[in-house]
Amino acid sequence: MLKNNDQENLRILFVDDEEGVLRSLQRLFIDEDFEIFTASSGKAGLDILKSNNIAVIVSDQRMPEMSGAEFLEKAGKLAPDSVRIVLTGYADINAAMDAINKGGAYRYITKPWNDNDLIITVLNAAERFKLIKENRYLTELTKKQNEELKKWSSELEIYVQKQTIELTNQNKELKRLNEKLRKDFNDFIFAFFNIIELRNKVLHSHSSNVANIASVMAGKMGLKSSEIETITIAAMLHDIGMIGLPDIVLLKNFDELTADETDEYLKHPVRGQAAIDPIEDLREAGGLIRHHHERHNGKGFPDKLKGQAIPVGSRIIGIADKFDRLITLSHETHNVDSALQKVHSLSGTQFDPDLYKFLNEAAREQAGAVAQTSDTVQVELSPKDLMPGLVVARDLRSGTGLLLLSKGIVLNKKNIDTIRRSYHLDPSKTGVFVWTKRQMQKT
Repeated sequence: MLKNNDQENLRILFVDDEEGVLRSLQRLFIDEDFEIFTASSGKAGLDILKSNNIAVIVSDQRMPEMSGAEFLEKAGKLAPDSVRIVLTGYADINAAMDAINKGGAYRYITKPWNDNDLIITVLNAAERFKLIKENRYLTELTKKQNEELKKWSSELEIYVQKQTIELTNQNKELKRLNEKLRKDFNDFIFAFFNIIELRNKVLHSHSSNVANIASVMAGKMGLKSSEIETITIAAMLHDIGMIGLPDIVLLKNFDELTADETDEYLKHPVRGQAAIDPIEDLREAGGLIRHHHERHNGKGFPDKLKGQAIPVGSRIIGIADKFDRLITLSHETHNVDSALQKVHSLSGTQFDPDLYKFLNEAAREQAGAVAQTSDTVQVELSPKDLMPGLVVARDLRSGTGLLLLSKGIVLNKKNIDTIRRSYHLDPSKTGVFVWTKRQMQKT
């Protein structure tokens, strides 16, 4: 995912006052894809950092004039993204701790070192450096997309700035970086998901419904958690290619389209894949999006794949998409039973017949989760009156239409705080509808 100059070999800087040690380190990493720099003092190392983008710094602790801890502390100011490692003797463990605390060192390694351990540590540090650069690239990519989507540019720019500030504040907590990157990634997905629904009012909550059903189906099929996550993301974004369709195409049923309109519509799965392909972590989901309109009998599009040649995630999204369209988008009236019956009639031709039982279970579970017992009632609450444990009764959207929470979500402190912030920035036209016991509603 790293771009331009970042695709070149990463640079490693070794700092030690013993030339023999520096030569040993150079030999040790001669077969690795690194550009090696060496310095025989802390001052020389700082001079190298001023003119070179260094990924990993490995410094000896015991050096004359400037110790390793002092050098790493100054290096952190010159190259805050560089991952820093200190080499130390057994007698200098306290000094190594000082290097970690003051110099922001990622790890310390004792002398004499184990070659394999040192190589693995440096490789891990280089991967961590690439994660930081990749996160910066994702942030820049989001900013560019914000500019293209003028209506939402200011809000997304504020969001990216907040995330950037949070990441900057957490640079000293690198052990939490992976979790933070994952959170940002999920938030970007949710932002894309909101853009899809805002572009096409007809698809109101459709992508969310398909994602919920597809996720439950994948779980019941025993797929790995990583596969379920990819399928869920692809389901949320499966209609992203429709953003480029003319308004008239979005408002028509497929059988009402003209020849030219049909040709445009048939391109949307490929456009969807192409739209997210620049983001490496979304490429697998992009493949599922491309094939979610393929048919079991090979008469789908865009590639006319047949049977098991269609990725299982695409098969799951395709059948979930059809079911929800029958429930929420069809001009005909369908309840859960009639929609399931219609999908069942298409099993073996349009859909993989082995998937129907999983759809049936997931759809009925979703319907059961929404249905409430006679002792519950919907109430409209102000955000300040929300409490953890309440269940959202209706999709909650901001005043400008962004989906904040889907119905069925159980409130916790985190999403209550999110709701309250949104009502301050972009207040909804209504309160928050939740399910509660009748006696609670009366008091």
